[in-house]
Amino acid sequence: MDTLGWLMQRALQTGILQRLHPRCSIPAISLYADDVMLFCHATPGDVAAVQGILAMFSTASGLQVNYTKSSATVLHGDDSSAELIEQLGCPAVDLPVTYLGIPLTTRRPSAAQLQPLVDSVAVRLFDSQPGRHG
Repeated sequence: MDTLGWLMQRALQTGILQRLHPRCSIPAISLYADDVMLFCHATPGDVAAVQGILAMFSTASGLQVNYTKSSATVLHGDDSSAELIEQLGCPAVDLPVTYLGIPLTTRRPSAAQLQPLVDSVAVRLFDSQPGRHG
């Protein structure tokens, strides 16, 4: 998985992928175990680059992207964004999306969106108390 992160970083450094922000260095990938979140511009060039990087990683590692378990979300796009997502071969989903149990949105999450996370942490804290076996 570190190799995938390196490939994405190298693509940004060499200009294959557009920088996500003109002045700030923002990573184009988040990796945690087998959970991956990729970020790119909703342009044909960037989508093709991501597809190429994923294909190269798959060939080198033998790992395959499960596109039926994957999804794409467009934050700022136009009518052509739907075609780009279709080209990726995964379903399009609207915000909020959940990554590592945390709802991701462009706005402050509501209490209702955060409640499952709070409940999960509360259960873990309760189960980890001394003398408690769960």
